[in-house]
Amino acid sequence: MNIIAKYRDLLLIMISWVIVGMYLGPVAYFYVPLTLFFMKTRNMYMEILIGFFLILTLSDSRRDSLGFAVFTKEIYVIMMGIFLFMDLKSFKPFNRFFVRFIPFFIVAFMCIFNGPDDNYYNAFEKTVSYMLLLIVVPNYVLRAHADHGKEFYKIAVILPAVILGIGFVFKIIDPFIVSREGRFQGILGNPNGLGIYALLSFLFLRAGLELYPDLFSKRERNIIYAAILLSIILSGSRGSLFGLLIFIIFSYLFKLSPYIGALLAVVVLGSFGYISENLIGIINTLGLENYLRTETLEEGSGRFIAWSFSWQHINESFWFGRGFEYTEYLFDIKENVIYLQALGHQGNAHNSYITLWLDTGLVGLLCYVLAFLSCFIKAAGRTRLALPILFAVVFSSFFESWLTASLNPFTIQVIVLLTIFTSDAIFPAKAKAAVSLQ
Repeated sequence: MNIIAKYRDLLLIMISWVIVGMYLGPVAYFYVPLTLFFMKTRNMYMEILIGFFLILTLSDSRRDSLGFAVFTKEIYVIMMGIFLFMDLKSFKPFNRFFVRFIPFFIVAFMCIFNGPDDNYYNAFEKTVSYMLLLIVVPNYVLRAHADHGKEFYKIAVILPAVILGIGFVFKIIDPFIVSREGRFQGILGNPNGLGIYALLSFLFLRAGLELYPDLFSKRERNIIYAAILLSIILSGSRGSLFGLLIFIIFSYLFKLSPYIGALLAVVVLGSFGYISENLIGIINTLGLENYLRTETLEEGSGRFIAWSFSWQHINESFWFGRGFEYTEYLFDIKENVIYLQALGHQGNAHNSYITLWLDTGLVGLLCYVLAFLSCFIKAAGRTRLALPILFAVVFSSFFESWLTASLNPFTIQVIVLLTIFTSDAIFPAKAKAAVSLQ
């Protein structure tokens, strides 16, 4: 209640966005930017960042009433970029998180010209938006941390917890509108999306507690943990559930000893083939076959079909892909849709790394992965949470393509996490090293 009272302006602004968007539609395209100018004049940089996360969350919903957020988010990130570059002195020292990804973006821009003519605009727009995201978000995180400290992390945890809670309210009022094919999806776009959202919210909560152990009371933590865990369970998202278990197991092992954690990671990686071949038998032995839908595991829920189809097209542009959004373009071609549906698949590649390979080729994929891993390696020198978070994120993004999308409520959470753990202003390496030695 203290947070609500202190930041009531932010709360009222976000509520007004939803009301205007739901009932006045296109008016939101002018109203949201107008309020952003107002927030900028009052140096409400943290509020702008939190508002961006809300808009990205709403944009993932497939409800027509929230459709305004899909277009608004593009305007939003551009305005955040304008505020940043026109007022650089307010963001000193300038965060250079994006520098690691420059080789990747050079390749991504080159690949645009290798793609189909009618995808040029989408590919260019997606590349620019992803680049903007990596430049803008880390700098706003640093400013939010400098201005508000602990309260920034508290609000950043409370917002997704409230969104998860709203889903439960609708489940009681009208379960149909928050369900899809019998699975709970909350106000997110689909059940797997809810699972990923909850998983990343859990990781962010743990990062916040790593910085500020007293961020929440024990009761508050338990309520948030319950909302996250219940969301993952009700969503039936196997990838998010296993991602959560991976994080919990490895965070415990790395806390005991980084050597034990690293050793087990090598063992699991080496036995991955055996585990995957016997996974269904293991699940049946545990009596979880109904919840984990083993009948779809045998078919990979259509993912094996998508991966096989993607591989055929990867070979056509192996080293350099055909530009961002090419995967979506490929899977949306009418003939391909009919062909894949006949085989039992709907959607796109369902794998972030295959999507990157199709879009930017093997060269682009390697540039991205190396930049991504370098961030986590740097973070690992400051906190033992870094590698468990890496394992959970890699596992989750292996079964969904969310990491390749710029303007969704998932990728931004990973960028914020990496900004926190790699920034000397937030997480000083020497200080944390001294704490770990003690």
